[in-house]
Amino acid sequence: MKKLFYITYSHLLVFFRNKTALFFFCIFPIILFSIFGSLWGFNSGYIFFLLSGVIGMNILSDGLSSVGPIVKDSHESGLIRYLKKQSFNPILYFVGFIICRIIILLFVMSLLCLTAFLLFSYEVSKVNILFFICGIFVGMFIFSFIGLVITYSGVKRGSNSSIINIISYIILFSSNVFYESKHFNKTIGIIGDSLPLNPILEILRKGYFDPILSVWIIVPAFVFLLMLNKIKLSR
Repeated sequence: MKKLFYITYSHLLVFFRNKTALFFFCIFPIILFSIFGSLWGFNSGYIFFLLSGVIGMNILSDGLSSVGPIVKDSHESGLIRYLKKQSFNPILYFVGFIICRIIILLFVMSLLCLTAFLLFSYEVSKVNILFFICGIFVGMFIFSFIGLVITYSGVKRGSNSSIINIISYIILFSSNVFYESKHFNKTIGIIGDSLPLNPILEILRKGYFDPILSVWIIVPAFVFLLMLNKIKLSR
């Protein structure tokens, strides 16, 4: 446990020393929430809707763009071989990284809740905070494995980030992050409901677990395990 603590702590230090990552993962969501809330936050119902939506957007972005590329880069750079020579299990390195990302998401969630209280006098209930935490864990699991599948799919290294960005935009703009997409376009609404972000938003907002999430939990993880076995067999 002591080693895991220090590994997680080192990942957190690296993150908070990276000014670009700090801005886009911590500061930008607060700016976005403040602007949209000021423009359309005429009632507390939309403030909560927007708050949970921005948290969901952060889960999507962090899950897709952090875990997969980091694991792939560690694999290709030989870091895993180096870690095997250390006094701890290499798995602890990646467990520590995932714990680090969850801590960051919880930290941003806390900042957003504080912003909602200070700017819009909206106090998040304890039940809703519990929903947020559950949504963060479920969402990180799903989007991390989707990111791993993309990065290990055989696509050239430089194209991985482009594909992840395209998929992120498709999921984001067909979702109910800022508004109910089905009220504007039913087809986009149907697409959004079939993708993982909308069901995760249901957890964040209502604590409701949509059955379609079971598919998104199982399929990406199963596909990645198959891909991992093929990589091992090819060596």
